[in-house]
Amino acid sequence: MQRTLPYLNDGASIILTSSAVNEKGFSNGAAYSATKAAVRSLARSFSTELMDRNIRVNVLSPGAIDTPFFGRGGASQAEVDGTKEYMASIIPAKRLGTVEKVAEGFLYLASDASKYMVGSELVMDGGVKTL
Repeated sequence: MQRTLPYLNDGASIILTSSAVNEKGFSNGAAYSATKAAVRSLARSFSTELMDRNIRVNVLSPGAIDTPFFGRGGASQAEVDGTKEYMASIIPAKRLGTVEKVAEGFLYLASDASKYMVGSELVMDGGVKTL
């Protein structure tokens, strides 16, 4: 991010990607959750440092998103489907997110509609954080 600053106009919007797990404690996920919490913290710190240039730094934190990632690692289609079904069952919205919805979140954070968001986080997780 520091290397891109000379190329950014004053008033720009920087969006970092974290994860909805940045406030959760899942077994065998401590390192991943901690790094995602660090991204959220970096956005808050960078926001104060870049305030004189009116550059906003915010975070988009998606939850489980239906992507080809589930099929990586040699899982069978039945295993992939089972994993997706299980994940959907523990999400309050009862479904995985889509890449199109996450893209809408990024577009919102990049737009003037979110100009008052500074050092903030947009969580798109189907309600997982409510658990």
